[in-house]
Amino acid sequence: MARYLKLLRRRDFGLLWLGATVSALGDGMSFVALVWLLLERGGDTQAVGWLAAAYTAPVVVGGLVAGLILDRFDRRRVLALDNLVRGFVVASIPMAAAAGVLTTAHLFIVAAVYGLLFMTSLAGIPSLIPSLVPPDELTTANAMESVSYGIAGLVGPAFAGVVIAVLGASAILAIDAVTYGLFVVCLLAMRPVPRGPEEDEVTTGQPISRRGLWPAIRFVLGAPAILAITVIYMAVNVGEGIFAVLAPVYAREVLGAGAAAYGILLSSFTAGALVGSLIVGALDWRWPLGRSIALATLLTGLVLALLLVTPDLIPAAVILAGAGSFASSLTAWAQTIRMRLIPPPLRGRVFALLRTLMQSTPPIGAVIAGVLLAGGDPTPAIAVMAMTMIVPGSIGLFLPALGRAATADPAPARAPMG
Repeated sequence: MARYLKLLRRRDFGLLWLGATVSALGDGMSFVALVWLLLERGGDTQAVGWLAAAYTAPVVVGGLVAGLILDRFDRRRVLALDNLVRGFVVASIPMAAAAGVLTTAHLFIVAAVYGLLFMTSLAGIPSLIPSLVPPDELTTANAMESVSYGIAGLVGPAFAGVVIAVLGASAILAIDAVTYGLFVVCLLAMRPVPRGPEEDEVTTGQPISRRGLWPAIRFVLGAPAILAITVIYMAVNVGEGIFAVLAPVYAREVLGAGAAAYGILLSSFTAGALVGSLIVGALDWRWPLGRSIALATLLTGLVLALLLVTPDLIPAAVILAGAGSFASSLTAWAQTIRMRLIPPPLRGRVFALLRTLMQSTPPIGAVIAGVLLAGGDPTPAIAVMAMTMIVPGSIGLFLPALGRAATADPAPARAPMG
């Protein structure tokens, strides 16, 4: 706990973390509310699927644009504007509902705007963190970011269910709008982050912030450690996409249970990830982070493979909690490597590019799961899910790029030329 308290005493980081955590909690509730409102208006399962697509697909476009904007302007103010806009957009639903003019199309528009702007915060927060904390505290700071999302995933949907039952789904979106406002207040209360000369120019004298996405792409292709962990993470996200479709089928077909068991399975993985993030952030880890990521990926897959042999709810919940605890370390360690190696002028674009790539793979896993589960037997889906982590984790243990000092050296890389 001492490492966390020390970090939170850093005023600007504490404000960033508090605002991001509150906002993430609101986001954890909002999709539940949107789905419920859609169902109340007569939407079927196909409509829910289209709503989910509207909520996630625009991330691919918005993410790349967000990176350019984050590197061109004051990142703190960009984040504030993003949250202000999203807060007003989300607030439009309860206002329309109160006026009696809410339509189904309105729900889809709000979901699409959310997806379009989502990457601004997802890339903007890690692009700010290296300017707020010293290099030896980056892993703890990244673990705290993971904790924020863990809290949101664990508490948000359950809290949304209670509020919807008492006050209705529109109330959740009003609460979410308030969380955006609180994040804006926290961001504006932070001191401006000074931009050094390396943020604006390279030796050619041309502002790097105006040179498009190519410098970010070139940097990633020329950074073997970052490229390797990105591919590993994309594979892991394919496995998570499989799990998202597999979990309800597993609860029903293997455990012979219903929605309550399904909820327990999801909560177990999230709870394990939350505990794992807290542990990772508290440790003074000395092993090369690249190797650590590969080992954690391998162990996550091996633990998930145990679902092939357990027929009961409690052992399955324990297995998922264990898998979540191993998987939790991936984000904190990977973010630390990225923050140490990505040059300051490229942070917005590189983080946006990498997170957009990683966000693109869960749908692939969902499609694979749909094919594998078509026969009703979850065994092939479990096996493939485990292998999407076992194989890249095993390969990563022997990749030279993940064993070199670059994955543990706090010295940042220089901006690429050309």
